[in-house]
Amino acid sequence: MINFTRLKKILVPATVLCGVMAIASVAPVMSGFSDQAFAAATDKDKRKFEDRKTRRTPALKEKVYKVLGKAQECADANDYICALQVLQDGLGYKLEKLNSYERAQYYNFRGFLFYSQEKYNDALRAYENVLRQENLPAAMEDTTVYTMAQLYFIKEDYNNSIKMMLRWLEYQPSPTAQPLVLLGQAYYSLGSVDGISEAQAAVHFKKAIPYVLRAIDLYIAAEKEPKENWYLLLRVMYFEMKENQKVVDILELLVNKWPKKEYWLQLAGMYGEMGSEAKSEKIRTTLEKKQLATYETAYRQGFLAKSSELVNMSQLYMYHDAPYWASVVLDKGIKSGIIEKNKKNFENLAQARINAQDMRQSLEPLRVAAEMAKDGELYKKLGQVYMQLDDYKNGAKYLGLALKKGGLKRKDSVAVYQGMCYFNMGQLANARKSFELAVKDKRSRKQARKWISYLAKEQKRLQQIKEFLG
Repeated sequence: MINFTRLKKILVPATVLCGVMAIASVAPVMSGFSDQAFAAATDKDKRKFEDRKTRRTPALKEKVYKVLGKAQECADANDYICALQVLQDGLGYKLEKLNSYERAQYYNFRGFLFYSQEKYNDALRAYENVLRQENLPAAMEDTTVYTMAQLYFIKEDYNNSIKMMLRWLEYQPSPTAQPLVLLGQAYYSLGSVDGISEAQAAVHFKKAIPYVLRAIDLYIAAEKEPKENWYLLLRVMYFEMKENQKVVDILELLVNKWPKKEYWLQLAGMYGEMGSEAKSEKIRTTLEKKQLATYETAYRQGFLAKSSELVNMSQLYMYHDAPYWASVVLDKGIKSGIIEKNKKNFENLAQARINAQDMRQSLEPLRVAAEMAKDGELYKKLGQVYMQLDDYKNGAKYLGLALKKGGLKRKDSVAVYQGMCYFNMGQLANARKSFELAVKDKRSRKQARKWISYLAKEQKRLQQIKEFLG
């Protein structure tokens, strides 16, 4: 089984998940989710919601309303300094005289203005003051808490972001998908900090996953397409937790909905990884076939555009006893200039053609690889291929080049092969020289001596024939 693809971590930006100043809307509650945050409301929960409904919120005085309106005009013109000054001059100096709702509106507006200037710490302090006000309207409290959760997320203060999101969810029996993904993203981010152990990371990932799954369920129930990034978030967490089958399930979904190159290659890599770990031969074989089919699909779609990717494709074909197709991929890649023209790739092309019993087509790439090699091993192989083609002249030539280049593992065996070529060409004197070279190595001594003895008898026989005919 060939493994050559690893998954990359993908951090989904907060801005992709939801707008910072967004207000959560209400959607139908879905079944099949066991997290306590979404369980059916108990009697105590119902009393909690009733308590929020009975809050008596003070009225907003007309003078305060006018100040807020004037500040809004400045904000609409993106003049935030003007808006802050209007708030300060009109309301800030007499906060103690304002009722709790008016003070909440004052701090809420300041929070928005600070956020618009990316002064997140000032924005958070303003929103904290909103939450300190008594009898705050439930909707305003929820919006403020949710906004603070998003601001903490932007600041990468994930613990406080989670704290605020859980507080917000406490009063949301039917949250929409975006806030759930934001919470899942925050837990994921906690599990992805540098230096965290796998066990600690898994704790955070296990908390994150149900929220992301819930968001996907909500979209599917509403006949909407879940976001691609949501599946990517799940994919990374399952991968980090080594839940390979779930990673494969997600990648199979991704290649169907968003058939991108990276998903095809990652899916092929996961099949390879799972196959290498399979305990059953049957399962291993099935996964190996899936890996080949997946990688081949990527190849047929033109996704493999790098030298390493095409070489991987050829290796998979070789592994699955399809040397012809391996040679096609390599040959096409080399001719197009995508696959590097180096010794290894020419050697692989030659080997693929040899395995496909296409000996003559293997000669040229093997010769090129031999010329690039630092030793004579490939010249030896080239000479042996010529021997199989009964071309003993070229066989002797390239075996001789192997001996000349040197660096051979078995110089003696090369000499034997060369002697055999000379013998088949009728050059008995040259054959004897080759076998005499082989005799020097004890590993071929016995065989070489037999050949020398045979050559002596043959030379004697040929001399006798010559004398007889003469």
